Amino acid sequence: MLLLALLAIIAPLVFLVIFRLPARIGMSASALIVAAAAWLSWGMTPLAMAASVAQGVHRSLTIGLILFGALLLVKTMQSTGAMDRIKLGLHSISPDMRVQTVVVAFAFIALLEGISGFGTPAIIAAPLLMVLGFRPIAAASLALLGDTMACTFGAAATPLIVGLENVPAYSDNLVSVVGAQVTLIDLIISPLLSLGLVAVLIFSFGYQSPRQKLKSLAEIAPWAIFIGLVYAASAVVIVRLIGPELTSIMAGAISLGVASLTAKNSWLTPKTIWRHHANPDETEEVIDSRTAEMPILKAWMPYVVVVVLLLLSRLIDPLKQWLSSTLDASWHNIFGLESVSSTWNILYSPGLILLVGVIIAVLISQKQLKSFKKPLVEALSSTTLALSALIPTLIMVQLFTNSGINTSGLSAMPIFIAETLAENFQSLWLAIAPLLGAIGAFISGSATVSNLTMAPMQYDIALDTELPFVTVLALQMIGAAAGNAMAIHNVVAASVVVGLVHRENIIMRKLIVPTIIYISVTALIGLGIFLYLR
Repeated sequence: MLLLALLAIIAPLVFLVIFRLPARIGMSASALIVAAAAWLSWGMTPLAMAASVAQGVHRSLTIGLILFGALLLVKTMQSTGAMDRIKLGLHSISPDMRVQTVVVAFAFIALLEGISGFGTPAIIAAPLLMVLGFRPIAAASLALLGDTMACTFGAAATPLIVGLENVPAYSDNLVSVVGAQVTLIDLIISPLLSLGLVAVLIFSFGYQSPRQKLKSLAEIAPWAIFIGLVYAASAVVIVRLIGPELTSIMAGAISLGVASLTAKNSWLTPKTIWRHHANPDETEEVIDSRTAEMPILKAWMPYVVVVVLLLLSRLIDPLKQWLSSTLDASWHNIFGLESVSSTWNILYSPGLILLVGVIIAVLISQKQLKSFKKPLVEALSSTTLALSALIPTLIMVQLFTNSGINTSGLSAMPIFIAETLAENFQSLWLAIAPLLGAIGAFISGSATVSNLTMAPMQYDIALDTELPFVTVLALQMIGAAAGNAMAIHNVVAASVVVGLVHRENIIMRKLIVPTIIYISVTALIGLGIFLYLR
């Protein structure tokens, strides 16, 4: 039965990574396989299966709106020349791609994750990396890997505050102490992630000999580790003095500011410029003189507006409540099943805020509206293609998570996996806890959903084994953040914004080893804590 429960993990990996099928085909096959297991082995009722399919389609539309907004914003800014001006501005900080990786894929993404979450940071950051000369596969892979650690706090600490709600001991104090524990572990994770992103750039995408690659990594290591420590140390202080809601936002902003200032002033950064991954014809690119003269603030203004609106809509409670309750397209109690619902607050969606950014980009360009027809058509076309992969992916996810609605009496598949792991690995649970969190996020595509599903069981296991439940819950959250990198619908979205439609399998193959290393490091930290407590 465990093998059947794991089909939602095994099937996508087999079809996308081994058989190298496009996600629209691989995930459709995976959805059919999981549906068969849910019906024949779990005894899932036809009504529950139909509701899960409807839920998956509805959820895919919510992601589609975000994706459409991001695509249209990028394509509109490309047509106005704003992206070229942003490129010049970022190059003035440093033309070194190692430095740019840390600035954009680590620090900027941490800030975006704290503001918006829900997969938005990677689909905003990946096009920025492409503007800087990163090839599409590298831009998508680095953005997805970078959007991990900050997910432990996510948008206004949603994975923490909402994710722990099902834990029996839930309280404001529990949220605070678990958040504080996470930041202590991140003192190790953060510098390793910052350096690890550069390592992925150099070793997976660089054109050098192995010896030269090691030298290139060693040159940047002091600065990359320093920026990682700046983020982690800031988070340690912020979560204790201010609270978890602003941790990712403030720590991300601080690390972004420090990274930009130190890079611009060549402090700890290498003297040699590393661009052994850039497009061969990049240096020959000529930027229009009017673009070069565009004020940098004007070029960045659509992004600035998006960030400010996301920040205001998440942190001002009256505004948040109004946006969440107005133009609500949520679908509750689908087909009469109370446990099957899908939320879609359209005005609160990052997708709509990204569309506001598009309007700003159009207005400040002072171009005729008809000149933006091409970006609109391209964005609609790419979003439609993405939905062909997103819909079967989300259907599979909902069948997996709703499989507890059955006639067999079995627990839902994710709970069954957790129970089986607990029966066999209780003695080493501090090393297993992150893996369970990663599994939940990989399948659901959400650190919050992983925490909601797995945290109650993690808490019970901690009590049964007399382990510190705060540490176990912290490891669950860190594991969920790691698994977020390879969540299928996040990969689909990132592949679309960089122009790799239906080539998600390439990104998955690039992500699998770094993600396994990330989870393994977290497991080793858990094992170290276990040995210390013995």
